[in-house]
Amino acid sequence: MPHRGVHDTSVHTVLYVFMLTLLERVSGWLWDYQQQRATMYAKLAGAAYCSTPSLEQWSCGPKCQGLNVRSVRVCHGQSTRAYTGLWEHRCLLSFQGTSNTDAWLTNLDAKQRPSPWKECHPCKVHEGFLHEYNSLKFCIIGHLLLNGCGPGSWLRTTGHSLGAALNGLAMIDLTNYGWHIEESYHFGQPRIGDHNFAATFNRLFRGRAWRITHGMDPAPQVPPEFWQYEHVEPEIYYKGLVSQGYKVCRRVHARVCIEQYKGMPLSDLLHAGDHLNYMGVNTYGKDCVNITNNTMDFSNATAHDQVNFFNSTKTGSVLVL
Repeated sequence: MPHRGVHDTSVHTVLYVFMLTLLERVSGWLWDYQQQRATMYAKLAGAAYCSTPSLEQWSCGPKCQGLNVRSVRVCHGQSTRAYTGLWEHRCLLSFQGTSNTDAWLTNLDAKQRPSPWKECHPCKVHEGFLHEYNSLKFCIIGHLLLNGCGPGSWLRTTGHSLGAALNGLAMIDLTNYGWHIEESYHFGQPRIGDHNFAATFNRLFRGRAWRITHGMDPAPQVPPEFWQYEHVEPEIYYKGLVSQGYKVCRRVHARVCIEQYKGMPLSDLLHAGDHLNYMGVNTYGKDCVNITNNTMDFSNATAHDQVNFFNSTKTGSVLVL
């Protein structure tokens, strides 16, 4: 399968960052956060929970309506899925989040390991997230090539929950291979790596990537900071309904935006549902047409059931329903 040689990637990334910086200074090309775009991306992220046939036909229900994604191809990893497609004349990549017990086992594998990218040295990342991404990686690259989206193409990406973490890794990895990340909105993202990883991510994707959080969603609180994890920025925080507005946070380790609630386990019980709805979209299996049998529909679960999943990432225990 043809792709850009790895030996070219360091020079390519330097030129890529230089080009984006020049464009920003000369023309103001880099974008501000756009709420309408975020809502569209929430639907694209939520659609990843729907069945493979409904995605390939782009008939998955409300999340597919009005977006006109074409040439959809689905990849199956160890415990999650991702799909590629063409949307608004651009290449698209979306990652499914946590939908079954195997995916939560991936969340729990929170040891850090050195990243494989020269541009991100000496970065460390979540071992479980990286292992899951690697189980999808070559299928994703192959499907991008089949859609005419080879290295040098502009790529839009998204994901929710575990899918948002995989998206963060994919953005750096695909940049390393020569793709250009044009725009990315990710929802309910857990921490992916250490300070060096976050700093590299922020430098590469400044002005084109937004981490969106909601209410007291527990997922962004894990893995904990004292395990040497740090969030990427900026954070776009919705305390409540979309109509009530949002706050932009750019300071890590500050108890503002969603991190004001870290260390408050009782809030998980009352607000785990904040993880399942972003931008007014059900960012999980609900509303899907022909949902896959192994996708867990939280719409009929109790708040206690939901919280046990989130708490398993903090305590090291696994709940099997």
